Amino acid sequence: MLTLSLRAKILIASSLTVVLLIGVTLAYVSVQADRFVTERLAGDLQRTQELVASTRTDQFGSLLVVAQLLASFPEFRGLLGTDAATIRDFLNDYQGRIGRSDLLIVFDPAGEVLARTDAVTPTPVRDAQERWLRPTLAGQPATGLLETDTNLYEAAMAPAEAGGTVFGFLLAGTRIDDVWARRLRETTGDEIVALGDRGVLGSTIQATRLPWPSKSAWEAFSGGRPGPLDVTITGEQYTVLAAVPAPSVTVVALQSRDRALAPYRRIQLGLLILGLVGNVIGVGASAWLARTLTAPVARLTEGTRQVAAGNFDYTIAVASRDELGALAQSFNQMTRGLRERSDMQKFMSQSTMDMIQAGPKKVSAGERSRLTVLFSDIRGFTEFSDRRPPEEVVQVLNRCLSLQANMVGKYGGDIDKYVGDAVMALFSDKDMVLTAVRCAVDILKAMATEVIVPDGEPPLYLGIGIVMGEVVLGSIGGGNRLDYTAIGANVNLSSRLCGMAAANEIIMSEATYQEVQDLIAAERLESVQIKGLNTPIALYRMVVKPPKTTPPQIVT
Repeated sequence: MLTLSLRAKILIASSLTVVLLIGVTLAYVSVQADRFVTERLAGDLQRTQELVASTRTDQFGSLLVVAQLLASFPEFRGLLGTDAATIRDFLNDYQGRIGRSDLLIVFDPAGEVLARTDAVTPTPVRDAQERWLRPTLAGQPATGLLETDTNLYEAAMAPAEAGGTVFGFLLAGTRIDDVWARRLRETTGDEIVALGDRGVLGSTIQATRLPWPSKSAWEAFSGGRPGPLDVTITGEQYTVLAAVPAPSVTVVALQSRDRALAPYRRIQLGLLILGLVGNVIGVGASAWLARTLTAPVARLTEGTRQVAAGNFDYTIAVASRDELGALAQSFNQMTRGLRERSDMQKFMSQSTMDMIQAGPKKVSAGERSRLTVLFSDIRGFTEFSDRRPPEEVVQVLNRCLSLQANMVGKYGGDIDKYVGDAVMALFSDKDMVLTAVRCAVDILKAMATEVIVPDGEPPLYLGIGIVMGEVVLGSIGGGNRLDYTAIGANVNLSSRLCGMAAANEIIMSEATYQEVQDLIAAERLESVQIKGLNTPIALYRMVVKPPKTTPPQIVT
């Protein structure tokens, strides 16, 4: 596993912080720019719809003026009775001089085509009567789209009349092509594409680059959605909108997202460069700071190793009055506290430690609880202590008590106190009686095999009393000396049963035995009168046979 020094961590942390800030800033700018550009493009394209519609209305008006002006010429009316070639030459000459239309078609009063500038022969116009002549004779604007065999035009018709007599009609048209699209772009500022059933009619973008080869392809792409859409055309992102959908032509307006976002991309690049410069400066400053922290932190590291190894006497020299110096002082105070706590824990039960950690209210309060109390006492230990030197007595006693404490801990119990050579333990789990009995059996077996007595001394055995019932838990004492323990009749009863138990015996009350009667084998004793109780109680005894192996003896 890779281990990094404090200096490396500071440098990495500062670098990552700056990089993170740069990344967040760039991401924020990107999100905001994208949102702003999206809103701006959508608004621009909506305005483009209005501009295209207005421009086309003006175009129809302009075509109507052209048609009306030419139809009003007396020489034009005089030509209506001549041949098609003469009329066509006149129309071509007019187009060459005026240049305000791409198509001119002359009709007679019956709607028959006399001449047209896009063809040598006077090819008829489909639905001329319904579509053009009748609205014109009714005094209504006859404008719209005119589809020929080769092109699609915006067109307007005017009558050639004098004195209320209609001599014929003139239709002027502008071809929808690339020139038409460029004129719209000059007005709107957007790229323009005109799509028809036959394909791309006119476009300011190269037609081969477009993803929609026809009006039907656009309809399939848009799916009838009215709002702006995004599309990529040869690697460049555009936002598009159908400016003027119509039966024969759809005008699509496009704005480049990439070009709209370009200024913000330059801002992002500038921020990136500034961030990298700031990162270099920050890393240099962090390196200087790391050098000033390395030595005191190294001392603190060594101190933590010493404390982890159990050396609570280790202290750190306070070399400064800054935060590191305060940290060194706090460390020294901590080690003193740990040393004191370690020493005090040896004299306290776990329940006492839990009570202290629970807070002041728990320390001063008392509570009733249903527990199983186990008392054990070494048989013949008084005589043993009278015969042996004090150091041997303490050594053997500590071995006995340590064995019992380990076994109680193994079964989840808690040593409440040591009283001479006696042990008081408490069990509180769900199967606390069975747990206490199992613990007691293992204690008796272990005493026979693991407790070593001096040569010539008889083995030491235990008697154990177990009682399950209600006790009072609380802080007992006064002044500056308290003992958090269990008291009550059941505690006293357990102690008395322990005193009645012979070596390797476990005696329990009848109520305690009933909790485990289907799980253990015990002998019922005669009811006895226990001091402090009004009536005799029945007792049950278990005898635990020691293992056949003889425990080793100390040779003195």
